[in-house]
Amino acid sequence: MVEIDAYAADCRVHGQVELEEGRLSDQLNRAPELLIRDARLEGLDDGHVVEMSEITIARDELCAVVVSGPRGDVARRLHTRTSRVEVEVGPYLVEGRVHGTPASEPFGVVLRRVAWVPLTEATVMYRCGASDVSEDMATLLVNRNLMRSFRAFKEAGLDLPWEAPRAPKTVASGTIGSAGTPHEGDRPRGEADPPVAGKPTA
Repeated sequence: MVEIDAYAADCRVHGQVELEEGRLSDQLNRAPELLIRDARLEGLDDGHVVEMSEITIARDELCAVVVSGPRGDVARRLHTRTSRVEVEVGPYLVEGRVHGTPASEPFGVVLRRVAWVPLTEATVMYRCGASDVSEDMATLLVNRNLMRSFRAFKEAGLDLPWEAPRAPKTVASGTIGSAGTPHEGDRPRGEADPPVAGKPTA
């Protein structure tokens, strides 16, 4: 048995699974369901905890799983290069490093994965009740089938997906466009149209 620490769409999942031959990632890719014993489910809405002797969870109900247990044959590991990425999966925002061989594009690795994409030096950010939570781990498996976005990491201007979008900068009554001028039709609601020459005003 190995400990499992997972992120589902509406809760955090803790417990134990019986590890079959190979690594946890191999088992997750093979099995459509996962039997978790001594399960503890922590709701994201209010942090309420439910404990169960066992529960079966479908693979596609899990957004991400923290890697534990055997890491595979060291002799078969390849030298890789990495790229820092941001991933939105379910209610979680994940930052980490995706790995590819020196001759491949790391972002292309995601398209070739069966279901789970490993990220190293990973951080998972999410909202639990009224609190923002940030958790770090060495390796995280992310469910490719549930990803909403997968992009290169940007150091500045990171918006958490559950926060309100930032208000756009404005010039006079218009939103700044790519050329730095107001877009037509961006006049605030309730503002009257400017008078037109030759047309009487009310």
